[in-house]
Amino acid sequence: MKKLLLFLAVLFPVLMFSQEGRKLLRGKVVADSLKVEYITVLNKNTNIKAITNDNGLFTIYAQPADTLYFSSLTFRPAMLVLVEDHFTDERLTIKLDLDVTMLDEVIITTLTGNLEEDSKGIKTRIYTSDLEAKKLMEGVDVVDKIPVNPAFPSAEPRLPGMDFVKIYDMIFKPKGRKKDYTKEYLDGKTFSEVAQEKFTYYFFTETLKLKHEEIGLFLAYCDNGEESAKLLAPDKEFELTDYLIKKGEEYRNMEK
Repeated sequence: MKKLLLFLAVLFPVLMFSQEGRKLLRGKVVADSLKVEYITVLNKNTNIKAITNDNGLFTIYAQPADTLYFSSLTFRPAMLVLVEDHFTDERLTIKLDLDVTMLDEVIITTLTGNLEEDSKGIKTRIYTSDLEAKKLMEGVDVVDKIPVNPAFPSAEPRLPGMDFVKIYDMIFKPKGRKKDYTKEYLDGKTFSEVAQEKFTYYFFTETLKLKHEEIGLFLAYCDNGEESAKLLAPDKEFELTDYLIKKGEEYRNMEK
């Protein structure tokens, strides 16, 4: 009986993170002469994510016809629709291309370093009359100065009157409510629960190097109220991954 309970205790954590009807797919992301660490692998059918380790390796639960989406800040996104053959291979391999942003052409002229010589190539124009100066100012809006009381001549314009409407708005206008990120992204759950839904068991044990019994404590350590809740937004997946990796390093250093 004791052996059976021990077996169930070991098996339960694995079953908890598995998905019914899907197999554990092992894969590797590669690129030409570039390191492919921390690539996000998303199963678009289950919305479960995995993160590659330092060598580009990952595991994720999937089945034929599922779509895997690979993304990172360095490489172009890629999608792969799984077929039966992908599960017969020992390890799925996918190659990513570097995301290169082309800049506009810039023409650089050679300078001699001699200020007198280089300044000869600069075109200048001197306006010798008021008429030419007025032509230069055509189309430019000129703000009239506030009239000055001749009885009290001054070089400075008078101060304008007080804007009572603006003062009223500053005092009485209701301010917008602060956005409640915990309510929007947690939806009654804890940060730990949502984070475990977004990432695979492999991410916590292999990428973050955590033991099974440490996962809950680690995520409680990462829970920083609204600051950590903001990172659960759909467009913050890279920031959330980076946050957990940095917190993982802090957590391991605390144990030393």
